[in-house]
Amino acid sequence: MKPISKTEAAARQLDIAIDLYFANADSLAVYTLAYAVFKVLFDVYPHRRDDGYAAQLDELIAAEGWRRMAGTANFLKHADRDPDALLKAHDPELGRSVIGLATLLYRRISGDFTLKMRAFDYWVEEEAYEELGIEEVDENVARVEEHRRVREAVRATPRDQRIAYAQKQYHSYLDNYERLKALVDESQAAGLTATEAMDKHLSGYESAGD
Repeated sequence: MKPISKTEAAARQLDIAIDLYFANADSLAVYTLAYAVFKVLFDVYPHRRDDGYAAQLDELIAAEGWRRMAGTANFLKHADRDPDALLKAHDPELGRSVIGLATLLYRRISGDFTLKMRAFDYWVEEEAYEELGIEEVDENVARVEEHRRVREAVRATPRDQRIAYAQKQYHSYLDNYERLKALVDESQAAGLTATEAMDKHLSGYESAGD
């Protein structure tokens, strides 16, 4: 068996944490794995990149954020000093936030996401499209409005239903990534705008369905 680097190990575990998140697995398990990966990448980062990003991230999380994150992780990992302790509060979406931080660190260290990290990033951007201020490149007003209505409807659903929808989107992204990437590359080579590329792709999809 060949040696495994810290970064490779982190990537493999992070991919599993992403799988577990979209499978709506126990949020405590997702958090434990995601935080362990995040800490490894956070510690590795200054040894790989000398751009001060880890220090900026440290300031962003700040003391209270670190206490909350580490407190939950320590509760889940240790019981030698507090065997009767209780976890007073747990946000099931906290693991997703930690996964997001870990994916950003991984991309900056390695230069790119894994496919599963890319699919996770796609879903996060879709769910928080307006909040993140993502620039709309499609000039088809009706299509843009329909996508906006779908996003609003998904955000309004209970968490279990939202995750079930997210899981379908996640697996669809993984299954179709290579084909869609080829279509994007082909469209860019042909000089098509984003709207023209989407029109062409959707018309071809509808023709195939007929």
